[in-house]
Amino acid sequence: MTSWAANDGTEINFNVYGSEAKGRTLLLLPGMLGSLVSQWRNFVRPLSADFRVVTMDLRGHGRSQNNADNLNPEQMMQDISDLLDFLQIETVHIAGYNLGGYLGLMLALNQPRRVSTLLMHATKFYWTKEAASKMRRQLDPDIMAEKVPTYADRLVQEHGARHWRTLVRQAADLVAYLAENGLTERNAAHTQIPVLVSVGDRDKMVPLAEAQRLSQIIPQGELIVLPGVSHPYSSLRLIPLLPMMQYFHNQP
Repeated sequence: MTSWAANDGTEINFNVYGSEAKGRTLLLLPGMLGSLVSQWRNFVRPLSADFRVVTMDLRGHGRSQNNADNLNPEQMMQDISDLLDFLQIETVHIAGYNLGGYLGLMLALNQPRRVSTLLMHATKFYWTKEAASKMRRQLDPDIMAEKVPTYADRLVQEHGARHWRTLVRQAADLVAYLAENGLTERNAAHTQIPVLVSVGDRDKMVPLAEAQRLSQIIPQGELIVLPGVSHPYSSLRLIPLLPMMQYFHNQP
């Protein structure tokens, strides 16, 4: 495990694969309530053939700490930017699952010259008040422990028995925050880089119509629909996404 201290002293867990000699860096970002233990691991080795690959646990997730009392997306985006500074990475390709893709888009809008390409897989962009309320009801650790004990056990393993309940509650608050203060279509329309919006044809959280709309709003947006893939990362297979990533992120 390698860690770096953010501006508030929070220890952020990250890993680097490959050497700087490859010339290009690809950052893989997990999603909300995800970690390096369960997400993107199967993509690291094949992608390392073409890129220097960096992975990180988001603030408060996995082996990363969180000295703040909430999950603030601006702070989480700043963590990514500052980690890249620490690693002396000036430009980067980003692939993010779920919240990771959302944070990647935030970084691309704030630092357009830093992000070369962005893959957003299963990223919920349209957080209406209704969608946020429904998600907040689901993000109750007590209900999760009772109704979906297998998933709750996985959260314990990934984030720690003492911390997972706090993380789930903070994630619920983050969803509410995004519904009130998140990115808008007007923001997305100012994106200056190629963005590949990826969604599974069985994703119930991110309907195909939403993903298609987002890809059309982004000036250099493209859409890929993955057959037989639902929202959970566990349903994502290397093929056909891997060759699409290799082609997309290798663009001049």
